[in-house]
Amino acid sequence: MRFALTVVAAVVLSLTGATSAHAQPPAPGTVVESTPLSGTELIPNAGSGFRVVYRTTGQSGQPEVSGGMVYVPAGAPPAGGWPVVSWGHGTSGMVQGCAPSRTDNIIGGTVDQAPDLSRFLGAGYAVAATDYIGLGAPGYHDYLGGRAAGHAVIDVVRAARTLVPEVSAAYVASGLSQGGHAALFAGSMATEYAPELNLRGVLAFAPASNVERLIGLMGPTTPVIPLVNGIMTNGVLAIAGLAHARPDVPIADFLTARGREAVRVAETSTDCWDSVQRMVRGRPPGELLAKPLADPVFEAAFRDYIVIPETGYRVPIRIAQGVLDDIMPLPAALILQQQLAQGGTPADLRVYPTATHNSIVSVAGPDALDFLRQTFG
Repeated sequence: MRFALTVVAAVVLSLTGATSAHAQPPAPGTVVESTPLSGTELIPNAGSGFRVVYRTTGQSGQPEVSGGMVYVPAGAPPAGGWPVVSWGHGTSGMVQGCAPSRTDNIIGGTVDQAPDLSRFLGAGYAVAATDYIGLGAPGYHDYLGGRAAGHAVIDVVRAARTLVPEVSAAYVASGLSQGGHAALFAGSMATEYAPELNLRGVLAFAPASNVERLIGLMGPTTPVIPLVNGIMTNGVLAIAGLAHARPDVPIADFLTARGREAVRVAETSTDCWDSVQRMVRGRPPGELLAKPLADPVFEAAFRDYIVIPETGYRVPIRIAQGVLDDIMPLPAALILQQQLAQGGTPADLRVYPTATHNSIVSVAGPDALDFLRQTFG
């Protein structure tokens, strides 16, 4: 029994990044394990691929691990290697097993984005698709914790270059919704966090932005607001992540019994995103809240956790937004563009009249390829 416990402890330590007092944790991007993909496991236009677990950095700077997928096109790489689209998927849940690499919906989120990523592969780009921390490997998923997600988007490129030497150091950080939020965080941190890589641009589809503004307006008397149904689902997940990342903030005090139950479901349900949506959709947000969230302590912690940085970018930024999006509505993207401009970062916002949240990547696909061609030269 003692031997068995020792083995289990060793495995846990190796996965969580724990080390002795004198040892340094393995570098972010280090591959922990990888599995080659074949046959139906590969998405169209992929010549080869891997399911991977790799080292990364958490919301508070602690060592963590993340899962992900790496795909490269068929055929010979171009001179300098395949440039990379580092992809962050949309919301899929909070528990291990909700990861795209661990579900039948191989790219994950609320819609299968395999066709969209296949478009990148068909244009000659490698795809490195992170699961984020806690979804495809041990750990806790700090949903919309921007620094954790941004690190994961960057470190999956490092892992891809280890697995496939023909992958270039040049990459674009990209993603949908939660992934667009992660891509923007990656863009702001890339120069300092991964100077050996060559970030060329940020391509964000309907990025989660200004969530804190809407959530911050809510309290016990907030009625049903159809426009914010999707945002409230995401808000529950984000509050759960904040409670984990900031144990110094008494998050539970702001929640009713139903609110605390919604957080518990978010943290434990293998139905992933759907289970929380069923609890909150069509119901008054006030049912979840015991106190208004316009509280200085809550607001400061939430802003530090979730708000997209306005500065730090040294590359072009493209934001693609659908007019018919009822999850991340157009006004949020307009405000985000203004915020980035105030920070000295012009962002090219493209608005698509017929696009919904789930269709924006496909609708904006041709323009996205143009952006990639321009940024990679």
